Amino acid sequence: MARQRGFTLPEAMIVVAIIGILAMLALPSMTSLLTTQAVRSSSYDLFADLIYARSEAISRGVTVTVTGASGTDWQQGWNVTVNAGATTLRSQPASGAALTFVGSQNAISYERTGRATNAAEVQFSIVPVDSNAQPYQKRCIKLDPSGRPRTAEGACP
Repeated sequence: MARQRGFTLPEAMIVVAIIGILAMLALPSMTSLLTTQAVRSSSYDLFADLIYARSEAISRGVTVTVTGASGTDWQQGWNVTVNAGATTLRSQPASGAALTFVGSQNAISYERTGRATNAAEVQFSIVPVDSNAQPYQKRCIKLDPSGRPRTAEGACP
């Protein structure tokens, strides 16, 4: 009599059930991780473009402006431009994540010394739409008086 190889139907069903239970246990943690990473990614993108705009203003000796694509709603993207918007250096598309990404101003201009010309303090608040978000899932970016951006964990005060 030849020996048969493989799994029986009950064995395969038990394995599929175990995988399903493990996936259900991991889903909330995975959702939280993806939300946290979306906030971090958006904050890193803006932070990098602010540093870039400042360094370009210094190296080119001209005013460089970072402008939100839709007023103070920076989730819709932004542009880094020179010569009052005549030349675009970088452009960031809209974020597809479920975030609230609001800036206190719709544009930041860096003069050739690298200082921001905005009179008021500039800050950006990046938080998940989920009202149950934890403080570690939120980011705040502020410009210091010299024009350098600083990022901090948590919501902006």
